[in-house]
Amino acid sequence: MRKKEFKKVLAAVLAVGMAAGLSACGGGETASETTAAAAAAQEAQEETVGEAGGAVEGLVAEEGAEIEIAYWEGSTSDKAAWDELLANLQKDHPEIKIVPQTYPSGDFPEMLDTRVAGDDWPDVIRYTYQRLGKFKAADVMLDLTPYISQESLDDVSDAFLSAGTYDGKVVAMPHHADTIAIYYNKRMFEEAGIRIPTSVEDAWTWEELTDIARTLKEQFNLPYACGGIWEGGSGYRYLPFVYMNGGALLNEDQTAVTMNSPEVLEAIQFYENLRKEDLICNTALTGTATTNSLFVAEQIAFTFSGSWHCSYMEENMAGNWGVTYMPIRNGKTGSDMGGNAIFAYAGTEYPNAAAIVVDYITNAENMQKFCETGGFIPVRTSLLETELNYANFGDEMKIFSEIVGTIDPKLAADETSVPFQQFNEIFNEEMDPMVVNGSATAQQVVDNCQTRMTEILNEQ
Repeated sequence: MRKKEFKKVLAAVLAVGMAAGLSACGGGETASETTAAAAAAQEAQEETVGEAGGAVEGLVAEEGAEIEIAYWEGSTSDKAAWDELLANLQKDHPEIKIVPQTYPSGDFPEMLDTRVAGDDWPDVIRYTYQRLGKFKAADVMLDLTPYISQESLDDVSDAFLSAGTYDGKVVAMPHHADTIAIYYNKRMFEEAGIRIPTSVEDAWTWEELTDIARTLKEQFNLPYACGGIWEGGSGYRYLPFVYMNGGALLNEDQTAVTMNSPEVLEAIQFYENLRKEDLICNTALTGTATTNSLFVAEQIAFTFSGSWHCSYMEENMAGNWGVTYMPIRNGKTGSDMGGNAIFAYAGTEYPNAAAIVVDYITNAENMQKFCETGGFIPVRTSLLETELNYANFGDEMKIFSEIVGTIDPKLAADETSVPFQQFNEIFNEEMDPMVVNGSATAQQVVDNCQTRMTEILNEQ
């Protein structure tokens, strides 16, 4: 990629607030120069390693390799998992100097934006699946295909492996999944006599969920009955309602936006109707995330929150929270494709070492340890068929693991498409007037999204 093209794509990345990068080990070289150097190094490595999917076994790190790993810690259990993983990595690979660089979860994209703007990339980066698209288009991700064994690739769940694949190359390795479910206030639900679903098939319907919200709001004199963690720019976490209703952002071959379909409109109207009765919080999708705080303060009775929030709930409302399944619509359910992948910067000075680190972090043994300690869900089929020994919240994690199996493959494909991050920004912005003060209707939301997203798609 020519430097001018690179900067154009990078500017688009920064414009939507999702670029990733940390300290480049390439010194003062330009991005295009380091990418070219990495490509040359990789070409030489391919001759040693073999065809795509060749074994990482026998791969040797460059002399004096230093690998900076950029990540965030979203909870105490997440921190514990990373501490354990990186300690073992350094012990097992003393030939590579591991330089951890951690940031607060809320500041991670912004801090990385700043570093990328200064051509200051990390070697290895943790990032959400939904934000990989722009990196793919910018051609700044190291092609891992020659470095990762075919046996390892075959063990990764198809939906998640596709998230890390671009133009026939593996550019990111899936690390783990997490997803959202319904957290409920045990005391309130027990006092209100509300049944708790015991399986995916037994989940509440949209109509039941609305009735439950009405009952709880009235009985406990609540300002709102529920909320969801699609705040803070994470509007995509509401999209499972679109897909369980048969809607989608894009058509099958991703050549056209389909936000103006009846199925999408109905899903947005569901939110609109909840807001009209003040059953769901009026916090903006672009605003500060407050749902979990409201939940532990018993200002709402249930919330759509993440599997990684178990420790937060227990710390703040010990014994008074439970987890149950996502709702069902016309016999179909679904949930958020959460979790993160690990990728290496194409311009790293040490591509062999970076690939060793990515492979180490995401192999089956270390993935299992990380998920058990951190409270995450594995993305390898061998582990999904294994009963993990979670350090905490085993019963809740079993429910979350079942929910992961309901993630719509079409949602996974659309959320990891190249324009998705820009789509997400548009969705957040268009939803805000409807959810904050009702100054927009569901019809206006889908119409505006259709127009603006189509413009973005046509620019690709």
